Amino acid sequence: MTNDINGNAISRDEIVSYSQMAETGDYGADCATGRLLADALIKRMADTAYTPALGEVVGEMVRAGRWGAVHIGFFQRLADRSVQVLA
Repeated sequence: MTNDINGNAISRDEIVSYSQMAETGDYGADCATGRLLADALIKRMADTAYTPALGEVVGEMVRAGRWGAVHIGFFQRLADRSVQVLA
């Protein structure tokens, strides 16, 4: 996927990789992994100016039909970052 503004791309494989979050069964560690993945995606979107990547990642998560601590941590971090920006 190419960003029409600056030509940077976030590949389909990269989008899918964010949605295939492996669970270890350790709730705390899995939440921490999700937060790290969210940080990585936020940085990647900032670097490429391609914010539609978030919607694409969420779409892949929904299609995968999985929900666990990694996903909870991922969305927790997104919420934290959103509130920080607005504060």
